[in-house]
Amino acid sequence: MAAFSLRSDLQRAIFTPQQERLLAVSPVWKASSRRKKRVVLCAAVGSDSWGQVTLATVKEVRGHYKLSTRWPASELSVVDGTDAAKETAEFHLHLEKVYRWETDSPVEKRALIACLWNINHRYLQDRVKFVNISPDILEEVLPWQHGRVSEEREEDGKVEEEEEAFQELTVREAADVQRLMEESDLAVSNAKAFTKALHASLADMDQENLQALLMSEFQVEQLLKLLDEALEEVGHIEEVLSQHDRLLRSVQRQIETLHTYGAWLQSVDHNHKQLQSELCHLVDGLSLSKEHVHVLTKGDLEDEDQVRACVTAVTALSRCSSVPLTAGQRRLQGVAEQLIRFESLRQNFEQRLSLHINDAIVLQGQGRSLQWEEDLILKPGRFHKQLLQYAPLMCWLRESSPRVFQQLTKVYAENIGRLFDRQMKDFFDAARLRLSIAKETKKTGTLPASTTARRTGSDFVPLSSESIASQVVHQVLSQLGLVCVLEQQFLTVLFSLDRGPVSVEFPAARRGSAVDQVQSCAELRQKRRPHSWFSASSGLPEPVVGGWDCVHSVLGCVEPRLGALLSLCERAEPLNCLASLKAAGAGLSRHQNSPNASFWCSVLHSTVQHSQRCLRNYTDSLCTELESVRVLKKARVGVLPAVSLLEEFVREGQAVLGGSEQRWGLDEAYTRLITKAFQALDALSGQSARCSPLVVKLQNYHQLSGFLRRVGLPQLRALEQEAGERTSLRVQEYIRSHLGKPFGSLSDFLDGVRGCLAHGVREEEVCFQLAYSKQELRRLTAPHSGREVQRNLEALYKKIGRDLGDNPVLMQVVWRAVQQAFVTQYHSFESLVGRCYPVAGVSLDFSAQDLQGLFTSISARAKAQT
Repeated sequence: MAAFSLRSDLQRAIFTPQQERLLAVSPVWKASSRRKKRVVLCAAVGSDSWGQVTLATVKEVRGHYKLSTRWPASELSVVDGTDAAKETAEFHLHLEKVYRWETDSPVEKRALIACLWNINHRYLQDRVKFVNISPDILEEVLPWQHGRVSEEREEDGKVEEEEEAFQELTVREAADVQRLMEESDLAVSNAKAFTKALHASLADMDQENLQALLMSEFQVEQLLKLLDEALEEVGHIEEVLSQHDRLLRSVQRQIETLHTYGAWLQSVDHNHKQLQSELCHLVDGLSLSKEHVHVLTKGDLEDEDQVRACVTAVTALSRCSSVPLTAGQRRLQGVAEQLIRFESLRQNFEQRLSLHINDAIVLQGQGRSLQWEEDLILKPGRFHKQLLQYAPLMCWLRESSPRVFQQLTKVYAENIGRLFDRQMKDFFDAARLRLSIAKETKKTGTLPASTTARRTGSDFVPLSSESIASQVVHQVLSQLGLVCVLEQQFLTVLFSLDRGPVSVEFPAARRGSAVDQVQSCAELRQKRRPHSWFSASSGLPEPVVGGWDCVHSVLGCVEPRLGALLSLCERAEPLNCLASLKAAGAGLSRHQNSPNASFWCSVLHSTVQHSQRCLRNYTDSLCTELESVRVLKKARVGVLPAVSLLEEFVREGQAVLGGSEQRWGLDEAYTRLITKAFQALDALSGQSARCSPLVVKLQNYHQLSGFLRRVGLPQLRALEQEAGERTSLRVQEYIRSHLGKPFGSLSDFLDGVRGCLAHGVREEEVCFQLAYSKQELRRLTAPHSGREVQRNLEALYKKIGRDLGDNPVLMQVVWRAVQQAFVTQYHSFESLVGRCYPVAGVSLDFSAQDLQGLFTSISARAKAQT
């Protein structure tokens, strides 16, 4: 079982992948060796039509089988058993040298030699010599043949015994017997006569046979001669067959030799093809056309066609320089010379390109500031188109020489940053000049001719109804957004900022030193190495900074100058922060998904924070003013100035941010201010000779309630209801303080009657009380005539007009409330008299309809007089 398992493992692990079939395996080791390093000797035959036999040794390494040595079986010449008389486990195989091996036992040696004997007989045409081997081993090679011969002999003996015991008639013999019986009539009646007849016939037949034999003697002699000739022919045929067999073996050996030569030829052809492939790979990969070399060395970088040709050339040069090469290929002289040539071309073109772009950037940075027109139109950089044609070359330079790329980025940041600084200074100076002109014209009462902004390519066109500060802020933000987005987009394309951080330091102090550093570095490298003048001369590490710093170094002057302008506008018009919030919010919603607007979005975020801070400051100032409100003694107070400012703030906020998706905390500011107004009005103190605090509270609560109802904000619905409730409470308080008891002592009498009812006196027994008798009721009812009531109501209306004459709407509300309260008291009088004095016949000389008509006529006369 162990041998079978070993054979199956070797077949599966080693010989099946090589399409071979394992014939025999035997663990062996070197004879006369102290350390038995076991290997497995294997014999295998290929599964192809040739059936080539090989011998191999297999080692076991860490639980895995590994093929060690391999020989073709045709190299085997001698199998030496070392001793024919004595059984030993040692044997020798003569291959390219003599291998002396030993097995575990003589039995394994017998099995292995028997397998080699079969291989020699079947595949090697008995070319291998077997020496010092016991004949018993060779006789036992095919034991199944001897067994088969013995079985055949036993079967023949059994057949002979059966034939002696019984012999069956043939068909012919049976037919002859039947015919004889039919011809003889005596066969049944007289057996003796039939037997005599048979004997007579048999004697005749014997005599005839004898005569025939005597006559065929000559023919027998002729037959023997023919047999001798046949034997001679058979011998001749055997000699021819032997010769043919020798020829076939020679042909087989020649075919095997041709097969070996064919394998050698295939290896040679494979090597030639592989060599050709390697040469084609080197020639094609390391070939650069003359046109590309000419463009890289002498191409004009001012010409657009030449620049495009340079892009194609550096792409080809990068492809040639990045061809994968092995260490052996790099040691070839031609390959090394070609690589040196490519490096020289790269360094020369790198020097020309960096100097050209450096000069273009420095020349652009020395440009003049722009001349601003009245409508503040900011022109984006016109040199973008000139430099964008070098973007593919800059991308190549970033990969080829990061140090040179970093220095060019630094030069651009410093020079163009100074240019933008000058332009932004002029731009914001023009904006401040326009604000100052607007202030002067506002003082003189005239408007400048440019209040209506001209439609440009900006994002917002201010209207003529807006303030000058709002127009300036809108136009400044739109122009700055256009310039910042275009500049960041240009920087992203030219310097490939989206491909990773740029390792370059942008100093804040000595900006102008970058060009000198580039030039000094160029001179130093030119002296040390002619073709790499712009490479890094020092091994000092550079601080790694992201592409954001490159954009900020160019456009960083925008944010502080914009913040100063916003502060100036908000000092002139505090509510200008609302317009700034709207413009910044619109810009954020428009550019928030744009990858090239990250810097501008950060500026807009700063603008939003600045405007929100201004909004909070303005809200805090209004809260402080509301807290300090009080009624002056000698002044007539109506709607408080703080309440008017609050209404103006709400109106302005709705006018500017009413349709915006974001409210920027405006609703919270509304809630805070209105709540603070309620608290301030509730705590209103002081006394005026011309106006009481109650009237001031009533007027301001009514003003706030009406204003919130007209605004109609869902967020302020609860405050609107609260303002209405507070107005109603102040109206009732005002009526109680001014209307009092219009029926005088009659009202006191009725209050006493209600007290009696409350103490348990029945309604029909109240009239029997001495203080509340019918006579007392008639006496108190007599003075309250309709004319007296009219005089009292006219006086009350005049008093209400003195308090609330500035607000006709509130006056009408209060007058209707007075009418409702008076009519309610009248109905209460009639109801109480009807229940307690049903048969007294006591009543006032006017009805409820008369009262309503009286109120209407008083208000109508007052309107007619005004």
